Amino acid sequence: MFRLVIFDLDGTLLDTKDAITRSLNVTFSEIGLGPYDWDKDIVRFFGRPFKEWAETLLREEGRYSKENVEKVSDRMWDNYARIGVKHAKLMPGAMEVLNSLKKRGTKLAVATNMRSRHAKIFFSRFGLDKYFDKVCTISDVEKGKPHPDQVEYILRDLGIERKETLMVGDSKSDLDFARNSEVKLILLDSPWNQSLRPDYRIKKLEELMEIV
Repeated sequence: MFRLVIFDLDGTLLDTKDAITRSLNVTFSEIGLGPYDWDKDIVRFFGRPFKEWAETLLREEGRYSKENVEKVSDRMWDNYARIGVKHAKLMPGAMEVLNSLKKRGTKLAVATNMRSRHAKIFFSRFGLDKYFDKVCTISDVEKGKPHPDQVEYILRDLGIERKETLMVGDSKSDLDFARNSEVKLILLDSPWNQSLRPDYRIKKLEELMEIV
């Protein structure tokens, strides 16, 4: 039914909740702010670029300026790649699903709001490079998720139609991304997406094999 499966990275293939929390708090402690809590402060941003996180949190703390946003978001990315990668882990079933899809001949891609040089660190850490026909980061397009640029980039390169494409994610940003891109979406169940209404919902990654 689907020739191409596009995966989100954070929260879908990788469990990065602890990695993000630690990296964010290290970054903001350097300027005397925080600490921040995942459920209260962070989950609302999940799936969006770190620059949006920095802008909102700095505004709320009365520390907003364009210069501060750029400085803090750059530092967040560097701390995420330096510290966060040590605390990230593969989601249960991720490797089994990737192996199964690859054996079936399904094309695989990643669409992530990570920057390219940072995504490479995570891919290398978990040996993900060999599975994907295309990886599209926020560095590769004008606008990241939820804008449709990344799907356009992937489909154009792989020569696959929208109706043959399935997106797998976990956040509202992924839902909006799929809707804006006019592709079907599977949401991996999580506490922060219970109110969302995707095309499909799964409790564990292995269940997507029944849909594909």
